Amino acid sequence: MRNVKLTLAYDGTRFLGWQKTNEGPSIEQELETVLGKILQEKTVLQATSRTDAGVHARGQIVNFRTEKLIPTDKLHLSLCCLLPKDVVVIAVEEVHENFHPTLDVAGKEYHYWMCTDTFQYPEHRLYSWHYPYSLDLNIMQEAAESLIGTHDFSAFCNLKKNQEYEHCIREVKDIRILPIDKRLRFEIVGKSFLYKMVRNLVGSMVCVGRGKIAAKEFMKILETKDRRLAGVTAPAHGLILHETFYS
Repeated sequence: MRNVKLTLAYDGTRFLGWQKTNEGPSIEQELETVLGKILQEKTVLQATSRTDAGVHARGQIVNFRTEKLIPTDKLHLSLCCLLPKDVVVIAVEEVHENFHPTLDVAGKEYHYWMCTDTFQYPEHRLYSWHYPYSLDLNIMQEAAESLIGTHDFSAFCNLKKNQEYEHCIREVKDIRILPIDKRLRFEIVGKSFLYKMVRNLVGSMVCVGRGKIAAKEFMKILETKDRRLAGVTAPAHGLILHETFYS
């Protein structure tokens, strides 16, 4: 049995996230359908991240198992031809039989884009949060640095139906806020994240930069574990799963 690893990029605008759902289109369903046509068998897909509705990816890792002997380069070409234009397979490779895209992950890097100018260019509107207000980047970076490390991130986790965590302790390895031509790119690195955690971190840092949450109070939010005290959830369309790391 071969273990095949795929690296995916997708525009999440029209999808209800990675995971299959009866409520609408998903990336998992699109990929499963196309693989079924190519391999003439049902495949079970596993992914490194169950990205939410509207979230994009450049480094989503997926695997499946098959007994079919189709060469990886031929499979890659077939996937690129048959998948919709908003889903692209960047790489196809055969990996060790024990490789698991979720369990073996060493880290993930998410990027979040926002525009603080009076207007936002149309080509950015589906991939960047338009927030036309001035922000104090120095205070925001201070807030970001207070989040780095291993903490209980309950205050930055939204509730999700039928999903309970054993605990909300996570490690954030790095947060960078880069100004790029009247836009901001938040770069957040960690091994795993809670439901909407990245978007809640971004929304909370923006509230600090706007002066809606005092910097001193922000430092205490982690300790309270109270989601009501943190900032807004940043819109999904600004978020990109940029890269996934393995040991």
